[in-house]
Amino acid sequence: MNITNILLTFVVLIIVGVLIKYVIEKNKNAEVEEGIDIDDKTYTIEKMKEFVKRRLDEITKINLYDIGLSEEELKRRKAKKYELKRALKGCTYGDVNDKKYVKELIYDLLFKEYGVTEVNISKAIPFDIPSLLSSQDKFDILLYAYKKDFGYEALAQIIKKYNLATLKYIAGEAKPCYVITKEEIDDIFDKEALVLTFQDKLNVVVQRIYQHYKGYSSIDEIRDMNIDGVSGRSIRTSRKFFKPSCTNRWRLLRTNYRTQSTKSM
Repeated sequence: MNITNILLTFVVLIIVGVLIKYVIEKNKNAEVEEGIDIDDKTYTIEKMKEFVKRRLDEITKINLYDIGLSEEELKRRKAKKYELKRALKGCTYGDVNDKKYVKELIYDLLFKEYGVTEVNISKAIPFDIPSLLSSQDKFDILLYAYKKDFGYEALAQIIKKYNLATLKYIAGEAKPCYVITKEEIDDIFDKEALVLTFQDKLNVVVQRIYQHYKGYSSIDEIRDMNIDGVSGRSIRTSRKFFKPSCTNRWRLLRTNYRTQSTKSM
């Protein structure tokens, strides 16, 4: 073998080595989301939910054996991957600890990878313009704020403080019933005059994303409260919690704060 062939062989080996290293590094960073394309819809709830679903799918499906990890790191990442897969499964059955774990991960993904900030978070929910908040937005914010102080007694505290467990006549119904109306939520929200930090806002957004991804839609937080239970004909399809035009009206059955969904007229 002459010197030329030796040099060519050496060059080929170097190129192959570089390519192998490149592939390993690329796979190793496969969990990291590529740059986010910014447009008017980037920070909407729907777009962020799509991102979260895609990232969690990537994390749970990545082949850890293909990314050149050390034995110790491989063991750690395998345990983390298993824990996430278990939590994603458990939270669909209403496990509050699994729910907390998944929500914390969603928070980190949005903050550290998706680039949610104090400025753009209002594209998801208009926190700084109360007149643009829906009654669902206001209720979510109220329940979050009360949950910080009262935990799973939050809903009971709101009902008790504002005397919401009273019989009311609702248009289209012959008999009075226990119901929290849109107008009551709007009034309570104005009276509370809550001041939210960025962390508070992001946690509300995380809950909104979670409840339509792995949770129980608009009743997701309510069903965790210390109430008798949530029942109804269409739990998973209840999207518009307090709007008068919604297909489900959430009621209080008696003063023990049990809620029930019934069809509106």
